[in-house]
Amino acid sequence: MEYQTLSPNIGVENVNETVKFYTEVLGFTLAMSNPETGELEWAMVAQGNVTIMFQEMHSLKKEYSQLADRAAVAALTFYVKMKGMKELYEKVKDTEYLAVEIHQTFYGAEEFALFDNNGYILTISED
Repeated sequence: MEYQTLSPNIGVENVNETVKFYTEVLGFTLAMSNPETGELEWAMVAQGNVTIMFQEMHSLKKEYSQLADRAAVAALTFYVKMKGMKELYEKVKDTEYLAVEIHQTFYGAEEFALFDNNGYILTISED
């Protein structure tokens, strides 16, 4: 048995606004969506080998009835390794998106954290 990819499908209130944030602020590109234009119910963004899917909460809860009573934003963070971290930091450091200033961690990594437009926290690091 071998796992080959992991692409989270994240429930959001507005897929269009989320795609806009991930493409304009973080540099992803829109890879697929449903529908292809207009008010999106689902979309996948990509950057290099990384893909993230976003699905409108009502649609997600309809697909998985077990989620019906769960809150939209869970205690969930994403740890992202990238190249060009300081370029992204410069882009967001003076915005409402910055969650934690750039710093050295106890395990020797340099990283910072930002909020996406849904309130999810992305911790950004570079090797």
